[in-house]
Amino acid sequence: MKAVILAAGRSERLKPFTETRAKPMIRIAGHPMLEYSLRGLADAGVTDVLIVVHHQSATLTSHFEHGARLGLSIEYIRQDPLDGIGAAVRRCERQLGGDPFLLVYGDVLATGNPFESLLGQYTETGGAVASLSLPPSSAEFGNVYVDQSMRITRLVEKPSNPQVSNYVFAGFYLLPASFLGMLAEARNDMVLAFQRLVQEGKLYGSLWDGEWIDITRPWQILDANRLVMAAWNRAEIHTTVKLEGAVHIEGPAHIEEGVRIGAGSIVKGPCYIGRDSYIGNNTLIREFTALGPESVVGYGTELKNCVLQGRSILGRLSYIGDSVIGERVRLGTGVTTVNHFDDGRAVAFVSEEGELSTGHDKLGAFIGDDVVIGARNVLAPGTRVRSGARVDDLISVTSIL
Repeated sequence: MKAVILAAGRSERLKPFTETRAKPMIRIAGHPMLEYSLRGLADAGVTDVLIVVHHQSATLTSHFEHGARLGLSIEYIRQDPLDGIGAAVRRCERQLGGDPFLLVYGDVLATGNPFESLLGQYTETGGAVASLSLPPSSAEFGNVYVDQSMRITRLVEKPSNPQVSNYVFAGFYLLPASFLGMLAEARNDMVLAFQRLVQEGKLYGSLWDGEWIDITRPWQILDANRLVMAAWNRAEIHTTVKLEGAVHIEGPAHIEEGVRIGAGSIVKGPCYIGRDSYIGNNTLIREFTALGPESVVGYGTELKNCVLQGRSILGRLSYIGDSVIGERVRLGTGVTTVNHFDDGRAVAFVSEEGELSTGHDKLGAFIGDDVVIGARNVLAPGTRVRSGARVDDLISVTSIL
């Protein structure tokens, strides 16, 4: 059996991070989000993988190559033009060869291994299987109804009562080859094809009771990071890590090879420090912080619940809280991300769609790749900085003659 992973879309809602990378390459708890699905497939014994790519595909293909590092055989299918999810699936028809296949959305993340439960349900029923989740709110998803045998009896694309939570598709499916013909008859409309499976009584649900998230907005990177790290229960510190003096490490900290940590620093897990990173003296790294590879953190800086994609330099005496920072970012001395309002109101996020409520009362900045922000700048809650932007040092005195 092969797996088809959908990873072609532009994901405009996740700007600035999708301006310069394929969405599944956003790092969550130190690893590209796609890696979690790929490792899950390998653990479930599914080693032949087709990945449909388009937007910023080189960032994905150069990282995973042909899958040998993960024990997989990966083939890439280019979707050009971007003409919808159904068309993306049908582009894999020749490679699938008439066999049933797993379908995986590249922008969802689950703890544990949902593929094993899908395969188990398929063995029992012999029909198509969709992994189902029960989120706190299902207003943004199609709602799914099942009978006592877990046969899906109804699919409502746009629920009329958004206050009622119900089962939703979790983005993992096991589908028969005949589904491709249904897609063709439905003119590549995925919803219509699924509706036909439901009408014929051939679609079953596999309830996933583990944690699950569909990452569609920048602040959900922080939610996903917390979801993954919350499951960690022990520290993993590489033997090459160097502690340059008295360093206090507590909780399930994951620290990769080649990391150096300066004297007086405190590291509180769960957290992640990527390979070849340098942590300056007297730095405080608090829970749910993830630093990508080759990160540099200056003296006396505090990091709290933030995700750095890697290869960035944070100046000394800075505070970065509840924020996501891209690759190759340079922050000057004393940069501060303010992460809340004094009146406790939810932080808004400004996008091309207008001002959006995040539902979070603590949220910092979202800084794209290759950004330079000069010394002493203060960023308001919910600030978004496009990739490649430059902000000068905040200088109050130039010369006194």
